[in-house]
Amino acid sequence: MLKLAIKPGEKIYIGRSTLLIRADTTVTVYIDGEQPILKDREAIDPDMAKTPLQKLHLLLQEIYLHGQSVQHMAHYRGLVREVEAQSEAAAGLVRRIEQWLADDNCFMAIREIARFTRRSDSSNI
Repeated sequence: MLKLAIKPGEKIYIGRSTLLIRADTTVTVYIDGEQPILKDREAIDPDMAKTPLQKLHLLLQEIYLHGQSVQHMAHYRGLVREVEAQSEAAAGLVRRIEQWLADDNCFMAIREIARFTRRSDSSNI
């Protein structure tokens, strides 16, 4: 069973569903099951995915929450090439993501890109 502390207004993505907490204080939520779970801080809103890096973040999120498809992987390869070409830091990020994916840990790949995206949003990598 997974125990999460959710802040007021924070979302949790569970597979293809979204749970929005409407409360005045932090709420503890217990989740039992096999569905992939992603907290708001690691997620990216589809409307906010403008740059290749943000689009890669969104694609990894979709793969994690909805399952991998052939279309996802074709799109993934194109985005990886675009991101790698932008900077050495972005190329290093792609190498780390590739390692997480090789280890069958898409969640950690999303965490990695979420941190990098938050740091690089102001510089538009």
